[in-house]
Amino acid sequence: MTFNPIAALNVFESRNMISYENPKAIDLGSQTASINNVFIQSLIKQNKMLNKSQKDGLVNLSNKKNFTTEDYFISIGFKEYRSIDINGAYKSLQFDLNKNILETYNYNKKYDLVINNGTGEHVFNQYNLFLNFHNLTRRNGIMLNILPFIDWINHGFYNFNPIFFADLAASNNYKIIKLSLANRHGAELKLEGDNFSILFEQIKPEKNNSKFKKMIEIAKDKIGKNILLVVITRKMSDSIFKIPLQGKYLNDVKNFKTEYQSQEKGSANAINQVADNDKRK
Repeated sequence: MTFNPIAALNVFESRNMISYENPKAIDLGSQTASINNVFIQSLIKQNKMLNKSQKDGLVNLSNKKNFTTEDYFISIGFKEYRSIDINGAYKSLQFDLNKNILETYNYNKKYDLVINNGTGEHVFNQYNLFLNFHNLTRRNGIMLNILPFIDWINHGFYNFNPIFFADLAASNNYKIIKLSLANRHGAELKLEGDNFSILFEQIKPEKNNSKFKKMIEIAKDKIGKNILLVVITRKMSDSIFKIPLQGKYLNDVKNFKTEYQSQEKGSANAINQVADNDKRK
């Protein structure tokens, strides 16, 4: 996996969502740094959110000939940075993310920021991946996903739709803070405010008035065809991890006793997300 400009920018943004000092971060996947001194100098110059400690840390980092992903995290104010990867690279914890790492490795530490940057699409067992993600994050901690969305053909096992994160958040009491379309070089197309439901629309090929489709077309024009999905959420409780039901099907099971009874609507109310029961009517 590669710690590129879009990851570095969103890690910095996530750091500033953590209000206390000396937070700890962990990456799902060992990360080879592909940011350089020029990027660091640009971050210092353009970012007004830097406090003195962060500025000093980044200046020191920019003066190094070579630096690691861990160096970057420490420079912007993280007390500790770890990673998990079956390959054990960069001193990572050599765990298999296809497995429940709490049960398999008895690993129960929690972190203030947990990052899934270009890793999740390569892990076959998605249940255990997001269970591990959930269990590694402390209450009020930040969860950052940067994953393939459009035109990442055969890059990994999976590409991810925005509704995945809408319903994951709805079932697990995560607050969605940010959803954007991006490229690996740092360009992002962001929604103003929290009007994320636009990204939960089901695009119908026979309809020509789709706002989300127009947004994708703009993104392809502005940032390129290989589009990443960036999602930042905050974990609001210590509840156990729950498997989500796709939002539009909640209405189909509302008269039955299921484990989805407490799930919020998530993607259910977005355009073209119509329950099967309603279609039958």
